[in-house]
Amino acid sequence: MHGTAASQIAFDVDNLTIAFPGRGPGAGAFTPIDRFNLKITAGEITCILGRSGCGKTTLLRSLGGFIKPEPTGGVVYKGQYLTAPTPEVVLIFQENNLFPWLNVRQNVAFGARFRKRPKAEQAALVDRMIETVGLAEAAGAYPHQLSGGMRQRTAIARALVSEPGILLLDEPFSALDISLRRRMHDLLRTIWHDTRKTMVMVTHNVEEAIVVGHRVIVLGGQPSRVLIDVDTRADGLKDRYSAEFLNLQRQIETAIY
Repeated sequence: MHGTAASQIAFDVDNLTIAFPGRGPGAGAFTPIDRFNLKITAGEITCILGRSGCGKTTLLRSLGGFIKPEPTGGVVYKGQYLTAPTPEVVLIFQENNLFPWLNVRQNVAFGARFRKRPKAEQAALVDRMIETVGLAEAAGAYPHQLSGGMRQRTAIARALVSEPGILLLDEPFSALDISLRRRMHDLLRTIWHDTRKTMVMVTHNVEEAIVVGHRVIVLGGQPSRVLIDVDTRADGLKDRYSAEFLNLQRQIETAIY
């Protein structure tokens, strides 16, 4: 199991309830999350798994302040309930949402538009982030000239250049083939190693969650509840072919499927 100390908490999900209006005449409200409690540790990569409809994306968007909870609880960030999105928490979607009329450098620079930095300093930061994600040679290319992985790396650089405290990632690599996905896993771990940034990633890929995450949370049921909460830092869990990895993978897949 995974434990957190009070001083290390990035998000305190406190009695969170999310209800959506029912679809169709006479349909009742749909409540994927009801009186849900969870603490997300700062400075870690937390991966959230679960079958479709379990509320994992709803939870992630609640962490970003994008969904208004019922008044009985909410998400506590820096000692206050989130009531709206904040530039300190950035959400990266599965669809990279790049501007097709801007090249890589311009797309990345757009992420720094709210940061009051001298122009030269801002330009240097943009270049550094582009180099960090391995796109220095493609800085002048436009989205239609990039592969899927390059577009997603551009989106990650754009998020990082805004200097958020926390990155939220909503199945960011699901459209990539297995080889490219694994390279993106390495990139995400490298970024964490360099920045120690808090990240919360929703994924449907069990291997991805174990390899990338420091902590894996499996959600299930309606309304959602935590089925598994496990620390995945052990070296054996970063080897896809180890008995330790395969045992945990089997445990998670059994819980989900």
